[in-house]
Amino acid sequence: MTSNGHDQRTAPDDAGIPGLIADIRIEIGERGPISFARFMKLALYHPLHGYYLSPVRRPGRGGDFLTAPEMHPFFGLAIARHIAALWDRLDRPDPFTIREYGSGVGGLAYDIIAGVLDLRPELRPALRYRLNEINPHRSRQALDAMRQAGLGDLVSAERTAGSDVGAGAITGVVVANEVADALPVHRLVWDGAAFHELFVGWEAGQAEDGRFIAVEGPLSPEAAALDLPGYLDRHGLDPASWPAGSRIEVSPAAERWIAEVGAGIARGYALIIDYGYAASDLYRDHRLEGTLRAYRQHEVTDDPFGHVGMQDLTAHVDFSRLMEAAEGAGFTVTGLTTQADFLAQVGLGELLVALQRQPDTVVEEYYRAQAAVFRLIDPAGMGRFRVLGMARNAPATPPPLGFAGPDLPEPLRIP
Repeated sequence: MTSNGHDQRTAPDDAGIPGLIADIRIEIGERGPISFARFMKLALYHPLHGYYLSPVRRPGRGGDFLTAPEMHPFFGLAIARHIAALWDRLDRPDPFTIREYGSGVGGLAYDIIAGVLDLRPELRPALRYRLNEINPHRSRQALDAMRQAGLGDLVSAERTAGSDVGAGAITGVVVANEVADALPVHRLVWDGAAFHELFVGWEAGQAEDGRFIAVEGPLSPEAAALDLPGYLDRHGLDPASWPAGSRIEVSPAAERWIAEVGAGIARGYALIIDYGYAASDLYRDHRLEGTLRAYRQHEVTDDPFGHVGMQDLTAHVDFSRLMEAAEGAGFTVTGLTTQADFLAQVGLGELLVALQRQPDTVVEEYYRAQAAVFRLIDPAGMGRFRVLGMARNAPATPPPLGFAGPDLPEPLRIP
């Protein structure tokens, strides 16, 4: 393997959490350079030091990035319209379970529950909401908040780490907002004739100084098993036309995760919201420079080796591969659209109009909601996120509400 000089390197004072760095260094020392997927898994999900396992809440206005549910309750209320329509399509089962992956402190959960029960108050005795959150600190905060809001009887917490979610297969809906983009990825580089992989090594400095570096080598067995040339060919892509040095990310972990999602649904639907593209759009133009990004304190960089354990790492989702894996897990795709189009179809604009017409709405409140709506549907920002709908052992046609479906619910009152 040879060092790849194009990657940024991190000075020791920007390195990150010492205990986490030490554990990664030990693994590299014992095994040699590790895949970036392994590095990313440790940086984000290390049981003691991982970014997503921290007792300190990272995402949010005071953290490292802002997600759609934190923008305004309208996001969750709009999704509630979609879910209410799905309950009807399933013939109103009892129990009806909503499982949310990456539920955090429960903000989206609260808005979805409020919206669904406002639309369908008769659903309350059947409703179950499961918080599928790997961080126990966030789960406890969410459960405490739900109890204080009088929803403790509806909400419970579950964990995926080391558990068999399929054993608790639900009838209902899975929601995953900005989850797949944080699953570990392998970094690949095209040399003009073949793909190679960028591993993670350690370059020692003087005394205790050193840094993580990218190290190029043959594909790991996990990356090679993806049969990338065949996959790209199926989607009309020819890497021979790409510039030498082009970089892409692939995620076997995302395929395993979608299989887990499918195993957890006996009958129902899944709604996956994330940034990414179909393969034909993802692997071209400027995105061939790689889509891996690091987020810290509302700043974004392309240096994954700084502030290890203290910054988020994400990569664009390949929705074509995710859909192929989903079909292998028993799903039928019901639609793939943008967040802007999905929110428009489920009535985000109607929520804003209803707020404006309420006599007790203050001007400042309305303008805050209006600004949030514009950000959620901005085609140059969050509006271009993709929304993937899937059905498993449930009606897939006509497309559900949000995917050009006709089953519109009655107007939603603002909770």
